[in-house]
Order: sequence, then C-alpha cells, then structure tokens
Amino acid sequence: MDIRVITIVVLLSPISSSSSSSDATSVELNEGQLESFFRQCDLNADRYLDQEELPRWVALMVEAHVQENVPHAREEFTRVDVNRDKVVTWDEYRIMMKEHLHGNAPAFTDREQRHKFRTADENGDGVLNKIEYVALRNPMTTGYVLRRVAQELLEDFDTDRDGRVSSDEFVHHGASRVGDKNDAEIDTLRRAEFTAVMDINKDKYLDVMEFRAYLDPRGRNFVTNEARVMMHEADKDQDFRLSMGEVKDKYLHFQRHKQNQVIMAIHDEF
Repeated sequence: MDIRVITIVVLLSPISSSSSSSDATSVELNEGQLESFFRQCDLNADRYLDQEELPRWVALMVEAHVQENVPHAREEFTRVDVNRDKVVTWDEYRIMMKEHLHGNAPAFTDREQRHKFRTADENGDGVLNKIEYVALRNPMTTGYVLRRVAQELLEDFDTDRDGRVSSDEFVHHGASRVGDKNDAEIDTLRRAEFTAVMDINKDKYLDVMEFRAYLDPRGRNFVTNEARVMMHEADKDQDFRLSMGEVKDKYLHFQRHKQNQVIMAIHDEF
C-alpha cells in the first residue's frame, strides 16, 4: 500500500492518463537544482535533511512551480483568446485543448473540463478573463477555486445533508470505496486521518474550511504528507534523515518536472 495518505487520491482530481511513466524516467539529473534546494532546506547545516526540514523542500517546489506557471498561463491566455476580446470562451478553450493533445486521449471528459471551466469562472459570466484563466490553469493554488472545490467535496461526502461531514461519512464514502469498502485496514487509515489531521477544531466533524486546509498545497498537511513520501522513498539506510547522495539516487522524487508527484497534485494537465 502506498504510504501517501490514501484519501488525497479521492479528494484531488485524477492525474492525466495521457502522460506515460516514461516521461518521468526520461528526466535527466539536475544536480544544481538539487544542491540548491538541499542547501535551502538544511537549516542546521549538518548535511542531512530530517523530518522537520524536508517539508520545506516540498514548499519550495510548490512556490517555484507557481512562480513559473502563472506567467506561462498568462501567455497562454493571449494565444487562446483568438479574437482578442480579452476573454476566453469555452469554444476557444476546447480548440486549444484538442490542439494540445496531438491526438492523445484526454485526461478529462468534455463534461469534466467544462466543470473546471465553470469553477474558474468567478463572476459566472460564462467566459474567463485573464485572472480567471490563470486560476483555471492553477486551480489548487488559487484561493476561490480551492474554496469551491472544498465545498463540492463537503457536499459529496455529506450524505445526511447537515452541512458537515462526520467520521463515518468520511470513512465509508461510497463513491471512493467501490473496490475496498470492506477493507478494515483502509477504514482504520481513513479514520486516523480524519481525527489526527483533518478535524482541526476537534469537534468530530469536517467543515468546508477544514477540507480547504487539507487540500491546500501551501498548507502544513500537504507539505508534511509529501515530505513523508519522499522520506519513505529515499531513506535507504532508514535513519530518518536524507543525505545528498540519497536525494540524488531518487532524484525523480525531488527534482522539479511535470511528472513529479508534488507537481501533479497541484497542477492539472490535459
């Protein structure tokens, strides 16, 4: 079983199926990038990254990606807005998506993409201005989109429609337990995640802000969980700290590239 918290798979949008695993294995080692991140995270300068320092690596990756991707989305907006009316329509967006795919199967159906489009449409006028388009291309790091996603998730999990999600509703969420609804181990993991991480105010229920906090790529939960995965994958000698050598050995988990799990979790690809 993947050490990554299993519920995040349920809560986040599916990752693109049009990108193969070979895309990641073709990424070349960038020692300069790794060494720069290592120095910034090695706060006590002992040449190791421990469990307290490693979440900083995830945070740096998230911020570097956002700083790079936001200008890219702004430039893309100009290309997609073919009639130069300073808004992007659904039809303009669909044309761009089809061109981008180059004949490959899309990661999302038209219905799913239209839903993403509407979610990014903050003022509800049916088109996207430049700010809204940037939000569409960076959904999990845009405040109002993240709030909308959190609200949708709450409504999906809230089977008794009381405006909040109980532990039982979270653990036994039918749509996400089709293949493992009788798996007691997953029941235990979900209940532990609910109690220890998600239920911030300890009232035994989840509200929309707690869902939002759980999903936020800039939040403590996200960076801690991703750092836990990195440690698990790279800590060869199991001493709960990572040397530069261990990081380089598993560089695909630490280096910024589009198939890195951190990047995939915060940025939807076609």
